[in-house]
Amino acid sequence: MKKYIKIILSAACLFSAAGCDKGFRELNVNPNNTTSLDPVFLFSNAEVLTYAALMETEPTVVQQFIDPFGGVTSAFNFNVLNQTYTVMRWNNAYPNTIKLLEHILPDLKGNASRSNLYNETRIWRAYNYMMLVDTYGDVPYSQAGQAYLNSAFLPKYDKQQDIYADLVNELTTATAALDPAKDLVKGDVFFGGDIPQWKRLGYSLLLRIGMRYSKLDPGKAKTIVQAAVTGGVMQSNADNCYLKYNNTYPNLVTQQIQQLTNTYYLAEPFITQLKSTGDPRLKYISAMYTDPGKALSLAPDTASANQFGLPIGYDSGTLPSAPGFRGVSGSGFKYSQVNYSVFGKITAPQFFVTYAQTQLLLAEAAFRGYIAGTASTYYNNGVKAAMDQFTSYDATAVISSDAQNAYLNNPAIAYSDANALKLINTQYWITSFGNGAETWANFRRSGYPALAPNTYPGRQIKGNFVRRYTYPQTEAAINADNYRAAVASIGADDLDTPVFWDK
Repeated sequence: MKKYIKIILSAACLFSAAGCDKGFRELNVNPNNTTSLDPVFLFSNAEVLTYAALMETEPTVVQQFIDPFGGVTSAFNFNVLNQTYTVMRWNNAYPNTIKLLEHILPDLKGNASRSNLYNETRIWRAYNYMMLVDTYGDVPYSQAGQAYLNSAFLPKYDKQQDIYADLVNELTTATAALDPAKDLVKGDVFFGGDIPQWKRLGYSLLLRIGMRYSKLDPGKAKTIVQAAVTGGVMQSNADNCYLKYNNTYPNLVTQQIQQLTNTYYLAEPFITQLKSTGDPRLKYISAMYTDPGKALSLAPDTASANQFGLPIGYDSGTLPSAPGFRGVSGSGFKYSQVNYSVFGKITAPQFFVTYAQTQLLLAEAAFRGYIAGTASTYYNNGVKAAMDQFTSYDATAVISSDAQNAYLNNPAIAYSDANALKLINTQYWITSFGNGAETWANFRRSGYPALAPNTYPGRQIKGNFVRRYTYPQTEAAINADNYRAAVASIGADDLDTPVFWDK
């Protein structure tokens, strides 16, 4: 009898255990945990994390901005290599924007209900890879961002020519595939998912990438540019692609220069260009402060006659020996700084692709015979749009039509075929101030403005200007085989090696 009782009790325990296990897994899953993530959140984050440039990097190479204090942040003002700055774009892109964008694509490929998000991702991915190629040359592309997806922990570097060719295809097909009748990407921080604007962005980027070929292969440049114009580029400042900021989410570029205002100045060539031509943008870009170290709490002096750029080729120690040295002012020097009430505001926007830039590229394309249209009309439209753009910095930064026309009628500014390339690309240099990546790229492509080389003693570059950034030292140590193959491909990992379209 005892034997049967034991059997019955054992069976009861088994049934009890089985009953207790029912729903056990569901009971121990946190209902608040995320089990899947909408790719739109990755896309929004990739837009916000896209890096244009700090002021001490490319804007210093193209002589718009200077930090003369070598002990603080020595780099491009002294024509020397400083990995802290040359790796910034790489270290921001690959762990952030590139990784996010690459993770979206396989998740949405073939998903008809999310096709617009898929194609907007391809367009913004092209923008980011274009900046990487323009900065470094050969870079990881086909295997980039694939560590989690495909265990590609040490990605190979693709040839820059091949990457550009694929970016042309990506921009062409992705932009054409956008469809207003399909999904609206509400998480898009640039345009709120507006498809016509994304189409105009895609074709404006295609125009930009086409013009990169103008020195290397004019025939290819013409073909790409014509395709972009046929597709339809930006039509007004309403199409500008940029990030808006506020006091909670500040502009990191202006935030950085606000931290040590007495060390940062505008460069003499830039101020001279604006001042000598009566450029009405000068007062919104430049200002003098009685004490540069207290600039944020002082009223800016924006009078044109009082603006003087800091000379090229000097540091804080040798500056007193510069011709016409203007002296010391408080904790800094008596030279123009960024106007912290407009251009240098913590809430200043970050522009990536603009209508003004697009019009100026069209002006050059028309001059070169790539497209129909009048170069002078595109040129004038571009300059006026660039001036109107300043209301995005501050609502009071209005430049009247009379002031715009007076500027364009200045013989030094008025369009002429004889000086077309100089005029157009000097305006592009001014218009792109704040987007160092694009300013530097177009300077290398066009050769304008015709700046005198920075002859600071002890410079490490052999040529006149920095042509590319070096790869991160971590790549040479960790991804050594692929790094060596890339260096063999481009020629040398130094500041003098040009990217492929710059040859």
